[in-house]
Amino acid sequence: MHVNKPAHLSGTSIVTLADAKEFLRVDHSDEDTTIGALLDAAVAWVEDYTNRHLRAGGSATFSLSAFRTAALAYGPVTAITAVQYDDTSGAQQPLNASKYYYEKPHDGSILIHFHDTPDVEDYNAQPVRIVAAVGAAPSANVKHAVKMLAAHWYENRRAVVTGTITAEVPIAVEALLNVERIIDSRQ
Repeated sequence: MHVNKPAHLSGTSIVTLADAKEFLRVDHSDEDTTIGALLDAAVAWVEDYTNRHLRAGGSATFSLSAFRTAALAYGPVTAITAVQYDDTSGAQQPLNASKYYYEKPHDGSILIHFHDTPDVEDYNAQPVRIVAAVGAAPSANVKHAVKMLAAHWYENRRAVVTGTITAEVPIAVEALLNVERIIDSRQ
């Protein structure tokens, strides 16, 4: 399954610049642009790591190779807004809502099931598209992880630091986020 994720939203929607500066103990405005960019990058990293859209009101398009049961594991997915497919002649068609149903497991994904579906275009790798509403307000763990990650990058502005011990992204960031991850274990 292929997912066209929504564009990442500005980091300031998750953690304000003022909150980040307080966390960094920065009391001047000389580096506001840099800190804002680090927040945006941290939000993008956290969204990618957790498979979550960190703000309600987004949408994502999931593409399938055929009508089949699928777990839509990016989001959290809150609703299916449309299902479209390319028919045997290649024309895009909407799928009637009576031809599918979905259930919401407790992991933040949606499991969609199809029945009595029409044939799809043979020479299209992804003729089925599911448009879904995604996103939810971030938890305190997510907000803190964004601040920690932005702080790590603020303090270590180069990809490699010489003359010291090398380190990966702080393990505490991943520890905070592991409980927030949406992982599709059914595929």
